[in-house]
Amino acid sequence: PVQAAVGIAACGLRPEIPKDCQPNLRYIMTKCWNNTPSKRPKFSDILAILLQPYNNNR
Repeated sequence: PVQAAVGIAACGLRPEIPKDCQPNLRYIMTKCWNNTPSKRPKFSDILAILLQPYNNNR
């Protein structure tokens, strides 16, 4: 666990995103992993992205 935390903090290591991952989820994950907290999406932005397919079908 400590080695993983060091790898993430020092080297920017992130899990591999599966090739069949939905584009909107891939986008959210990569944005949330930004090293600069102020550049990460707000929860309301994440929610809006996740609700897009639902809202488009209404």
